[in-house]
Amino acid sequence: MKKTIIFTLLLCFSINSSLKAWWEPGHLVTAMIAYENLTPEAKKQVDALTKQLQRDYPYVNHFATTGPWPDDLKAEGVSTFNTWHYTNIPLNTSRLALADAPVIDIIWAINQMDKVLGIKTVRPVDKARHLAFLVHLVGDIHQPLHSTSVHDNERPGGNIGGNAFKLKGKWKNLHALWDDGCGFLSELNDLNPYGAEKEALSKKELKRLKKFSKKLMEEFPKKHFENSPYNYRQLDPDFWALESHKYAVEYGYRGVNKIKDDGYKKWIRPNEEPSELYLKNGQKVVKERIALAGYRLAEMLNATFGK
Repeated sequence: MKKTIIFTLLLCFSINSSLKAWWEPGHLVTAMIAYENLTPEAKKQVDALTKQLQRDYPYVNHFATTGPWPDDLKAEGVSTFNTWHYTNIPLNTSRLALADAPVIDIIWAINQMDKVLGIKTVRPVDKARHLAFLVHLVGDIHQPLHSTSVHDNERPGGNIGGNAFKLKGKWKNLHALWDDGCGFLSELNDLNPYGAEKEALSKKELKRLKKFSKKLMEEFPKKHFENSPYNYRQLDPDFWALESHKYAVEYGYRGVNKIKDDGYKKWIRPNEEPSELYLKNGQKVVKERIALAGYRLAEMLNATFGK
């Protein structure tokens, strides 16, 4: 029995390492919001680093397109950095004995990327890749389903970031639903759609992305977060992970899917279809998380490059 549990834990960690957080639109929007909040000097420096990455990856033609790049490496079969994309804060109401979480996770990776970008002796070609990873991972850690693993007697090794939480309808599981921003990001899924060959975004597409991002910034400006517990100047990734875990529990796994006639609130359950109420509440969280991720990323990059 013990061997079976250990194998299950290892298998789930292996599967979870291949997950993505946000589909491409979520990373594009996060990066564009960050770009629009950079100082002129920071923009100049990240533009130069973007061109470094573009030499080997021609489709990376704007800072915003650095965001999805680490997932492109996964698609090419590069699994070296898989554990960088998530952390697993347990939701373990069954009080099971759990394996230790990996030391090399998204929190570790963000700190490493940020550190390398501030070292003057690092070559531009290496900084460019670390920059792209930082852009991506700041987006990842703000996606609630990439912070949390649910453990119970059925899945003692965890539920693979919600991938094992199957749904009916448009989204096959809870993780996919939140990757798509609970539907908020669906209108941008035609930008470099999954499975198609990667192409540089056209001027028209970049303009459309900028317009979408600007609208989100207008709905959730910086001042929205200034007096919030989730301040955009809070730059500790451990804190970001705890934020995402809270949202994953309250709006993801325990998101209200139905209010019965007697006022009883019913959580979403496996093999159900998310209701309009669930999607509405989830989209508000998604919008705030993406805007906040963009502002925080800009704060980090301005501190490194904006002097």
